[in-house]
Amino acid sequence: MNDVYKLTSPRNENVFIHLVKGHFVSANNHINYYIGTSDVKHNHDVSVDTAMLLAEYYNTNEIQADTVLCLYETQALGAYLAHELSRPNMYRYDSKREIYVVGSEYDSSGNMIFRDNLVRMIKNKNVIVLISAITSGKTVERAMESVEYYGGKVIGVSSVFSAVDEISGVHVNTIFSGREIPEYRAYQSHNCPLCQQGTPVMAIVNSYGYSVL
Repeated sequence: MNDVYKLTSPRNENVFIHLVKGHFVSANNHINYYIGTSDVKHNHDVSVDTAMLLAEYYNTNEIQADTVLCLYETQALGAYLAHELSRPNMYRYDSKREIYVVGSEYDSSGNMIFRDNLVRMIKNKNVIVLISAITSGKTVERAMESVEYYGGKVIGVSSVFSAVDEISGVHVNTIFSGREIPEYRAYQSHNCPLCQQGTPVMAIVNSYGYSVL
């Protein structure tokens, strides 16, 4: 892998991501930066502080959630986010609220499903979709459609990094965006200038991490 760079949030120096410049292939695109969010998902202190930053948007805008739907290993972050959203704060002084934290499961066709014992945590609930990084928004869009199939309503999308500001009319609440990484680009596989230039693919990446080729 190429040199790894650390990008820290100006709002909290304990919240950071790692960047690697190169040629990477994701499920939907070719990208010129790998966005590393492992510490956010697996380091307790970083995850707690990240959840606090993400919760600010919902608290200040008085958006009340019932469920946090966690995509791709964000359950720990989702639990901390639910904790921040459930407790009284300077914007809401009422008693502690109950918020569910639900993981993602997919069938053999790649459709998101919710088992019968979890449907009650989605149906008629206000749901936040949580993911570590968003490139095109297609993965989140499919998750939003699944929530609607089960009778829920997506009232928020949260991520650590996002290259898009909005998905299906819902604002993306993110800590890092393309504004912090102005060189970040995502290309369709058939129209990738890196491929056209003969730049070899360094790794296959997804929300779990990367596999070097």
